[in-house]
Amino acid sequence: MIDIHSHIVFDVDDGPRTLQESLDLIGESYAQGVRTIVSTSHRRKGMFEEPEEKIFANFQIVKEEVTKLYPDLELHFGGELYFTNSLLGKIENKMVPSMANTRFYLVEFSMTTPWREIHVALKNLLAIGVTPIIAHIERYNALEFDARRVRELIDMGCYTQINSSHVLKAKLFGDKYKIFKKRARFFLEEDLVHCVASDMHNLDSRKPFMQEAYQIIHKDFGEKRANELFYLNPATLLDNDYL
Repeated sequence: MIDIHSHIVFDVDDGPRTLQESLDLIGESYAQGVRTIVSTSHRRKGMFEEPEEKIFANFQIVKEEVTKLYPDLELHFGGELYFTNSLLGKIENKMVPSMANTRFYLVEFSMTTPWREIHVALKNLLAIGVTPIIAHIERYNALEFDARRVRELIDMGCYTQINSSHVLKAKLFGDKYKIFKKRARFFLEEDLVHCVASDMHNLDSRKPFMQEAYQIIHKDFGEKRANELFYLNPATLLDNDYL
């Protein structure tokens, strides 16, 4: 499997705190069958502002250790970019990374960002030659159960991603992610998802869940669809090609 959204670099955001935690998290992902991971540490003004030099240096440390432990596992560099108006200039000036040096950028918004702001932001990114991958579309209230809006963004030229953890069945009681799971299922049923990725942060509350999510989609939507979401579509994007 290919995971295009992950937080595996230590001491740069709310993911792993130490190198060993990074390696443990990657090891769990590997055990689930993932063989390519894009590291997408947060970039968000006022919250996650570690220097790019530190993020890349720590990524290189992780990559060097991973090469020894898992020779057949590929790690790529990228970022989860929180949209503000300043992001446009940062992209144009190559101050923040795309996904593995491709034309694609993983972009996120606040859960409460209004529809108009999401639409305008993505339109502006497309206007400067960027192809956005919209991170975890199931988290945005403005897109909730709204196939028309998501389809409009896709028709504009964007791609969509949902989190593997939100593919899992909702618990009967006390599931704080239940609404995200319902939305993710809706988007899957409406065929509005291009990639499933882990958005993994740790081995406690935010595990990879890639294998379990794959099995659920395989069972409910078929092998072809599961392979598209976990293998073929991510591979095409990493090859810098359009779907």
